[in-house]
Amino acid sequence: MVVLPESQFRMLKRTAMAGVSELDEPAPNSPLPKRVLDRIAAGENPVRAVRVLRGLSGRQLAAQAGITPSMLSQIERSGKTASTKTLKAIAHILEVPLGAISPHLSAGIGGVPSDTGRTVPWIPT
Repeated sequence: MVVLPESQFRMLKRTAMAGVSELDEPAPNSPLPKRVLDRIAAGENPVRAVRVLRGLSGRQLAAQAGITPSMLSQIERSGKTASTKTLKAIAHILEVPLGAISPHLSAGIGGVPSDTGRTVPWIPT
């Protein structure tokens, strides 16, 4: 008998069902596989795309980030504003650089330093 977290089970199950293609190498100059970048380019929210890649449910990510599932849902669906602190926490949990889920905050782009706790608009890419 093996006991493992639900998120790891989901990731293993998805990988087994999809075959080896799910284990894509990261795209050049990106920490994410090309298939995830393609989904983001097609309009999917970066937080959601990476969350699904990591095998986390919305509730799991929200709990780990210290926000409500409703807040995460609003960030993923409607572009709800989120503080830099919250976006940094989400990026850390998803194991990606801040710029992967919020390119306009990477290195203070757009006049908003990335180390502030100010609320900034979420701009889907």
